[in-house]
Amino acid sequence: MNNNRFSSPIKHSTRLASKDIQVTDEKKKKALFVLLENFSMVSFTGAVDVLVTSNLITTCPVFDVETASLDGEKVVSDLGIEVAVNERVDAVNIKGVDILVICGGLRTPLRDSPPIHKLITKALEEEIWIGSLWNGTYFLAAAGMFDLAECATHPDSRDLIRERYPNTRIGNASYTIENKSFTCVGPNSAIRVMQDLIEKLFGADMKRGVNGILNVDENRSVNSAFSSGVNYIPKNLEIIIELMENNLEEPLDITDFSDYTSLSRRQIERLFSKYVNTSPSRYYLELRLNKGRQLLRKTDYSISEVAIACGFTTQTHFSHSFKMVFGSSPTQFRQAGRDSA
Repeated sequence: MNNNRFSSPIKHSTRLASKDIQVTDEKKKKALFVLLENFSMVSFTGAVDVLVTSNLITTCPVFDVETASLDGEKVVSDLGIEVAVNERVDAVNIKGVDILVICGGLRTPLRDSPPIHKLITKALEEEIWIGSLWNGTYFLAAAGMFDLAECATHPDSRDLIRERYPNTRIGNASYTIENKSFTCVGPNSAIRVMQDLIEKLFGADMKRGVNGILNVDENRSVNSAFSSGVNYIPKNLEIIIELMENNLEEPLDITDFSDYTSLSRRQIERLFSKYVNTSPSRYYLELRLNKGRQLLRKTDYSISEVAIACGFTTQTHFSHSFKMVFGSSPTQFRQAGRDSA
């Protein structure tokens, strides 16, 4: 077993904070990061940095950080950098862990993993903190953790999670933290959610001290409308977009949105034109097609199955719309992905 840990080499005499925060040895926590294939290196190191920085501003270290992988061997990150780990997932003694974090990334394969599922189940039984980075949320959703509580995940994995675990509640925030669970969508939110975690564990002074050192960016929503650079959308538009995102397999009509928000068709069209720079129908279509693109890339579903999952009554209609938006047919898109793998 590799015993290297992410503990800080900086001694007490060279602390970066203006004063030490008083803690007791009994409060020391062990955080275990499970690194998946092609995990996001930036998200992982950002989250670890918050914990290590906490050790710099306290009278004694408050966190131990260790890592695990499915086979106990080095894991290749999304940057192509190999990271050595401390142990195998199936060898973890969960009773010695206080915080379990599943680390995913854009190209992390999202498929059922009995060892990870078993580890999460044990963690739930022990009532420890359980979190995820990027699309690591997929594995928490597989354990049924978000049938009641809300979670966050990278937009690229939202539709797949909804498809496989339809009871999962995926929100629009960039991170969530409640009921001893936390999730985030990417690097910036990984830092923010870990800061909120240390506040819950050790208080507001700790969070302020870490923030003063890392000087992180402000949290922002990752609602899909922001992909076009919009920094604000009205509440009614946010509601409509959320309705669209939650009803891709059986698309709603614009009259449904009108009934729900008490806005006229024309008012809804003006909202989309002003804030999203497109029509409601076009926006809805692209949401459905983006789901189709994800399913083509990440699953072995047939073209007709993908079409149905995206709310198209015929494979022909789906293929025509897909080519119109993305410039290639679903078959060509899937083959290109396989050729580049």
